[in-house]
Amino acid sequence: MIVVRLMGGLGNQMFQYAAARALADSLECELLLDTREFATYKLHAYGLERFKIRARQATPSELRQWPEWQHKIFMKLPQLAGSDWFIENGLAYHADFAQSSDNIHISGYFQSEKYFTPIRSAIMADFEPIQPLDANNLNMALQAQAAESVMIHVRRGDYVSDSKTLSIHGVCSLEYYKNSISWMREKLSNPQFFVFSNDMEWTKKHLPLGDDAIFVEGNMACPELDIHLMAQCKHHIIANSSFSWWGAWLANHPQQQVIAPEPWFNATHLNAADLVPESWHKQRKVP
Repeated sequence: MIVVRLMGGLGNQMFQYAAARALADSLECELLLDTREFATYKLHAYGLERFKIRARQATPSELRQWPEWQHKIFMKLPQLAGSDWFIENGLAYHADFAQSSDNIHISGYFQSEKYFTPIRSAIMADFEPIQPLDANNLNMALQAQAAESVMIHVRRGDYVSDSKTLSIHGVCSLEYYKNSISWMREKLSNPQFFVFSNDMEWTKKHLPLGDDAIFVEGNMACPELDIHLMAQCKHHIIANSSFSWWGAWLANHPQQQVIAPEPWFNATHLNAADLVPESWHKQRKVP
């Protein structure tokens, strides 16, 4: 069996699941989820149960038991963890991950499609929402499928209000969105923008959009539905957020254009070189 330790928000959990799922499939073994971090994590909750994933939560007897401080040491010094763990050392893609053996625990962020591209179709099926679309969301999905649709995601919230998060991630500037919108308008014929944000008041006030914009609201309690609606769009302007990364990656339009911010992180010690797929376009996050 493979046991993956989950942490972070929904987008992060999706990366961790996808990498672990690919490994478990290659080894033809069961995938178990270690969700104990969410018992005390105030910022985010476990969310993968919202999708049609092929995994179950591990029981206490199936988990390695040790104090949280010890796990934090292993995250910084993975060589101390032992052979029954694979602990990600830095955010760059680790090719040796695919050579891991059965019966290990894995821990990390695994923010690269290189871990799971070989099973792309399976991952897309795994991340179908369990909850069916209501009338409003179904109508929104049909509009996105019919139009030359461009998803825009504006991530603010904790990126603005929490000083630690802001120092690590930073916020995509208004100039980033203006330049990206202009680029899409030049490349596409009659684009229709579908806007997602956790600060819609700011977004409506500042983005240079008119009648060609639809502001998607009402899914705060069901974030998986917003990811699903993002994926119904044909083109994407994403934030430096794993949430909208997945909205773009799960889309399946052959002429898809994606704009992603550069640099992804404000913190210069974090390596995001393998995070943005090579086919996506990069736009400066700040002027």
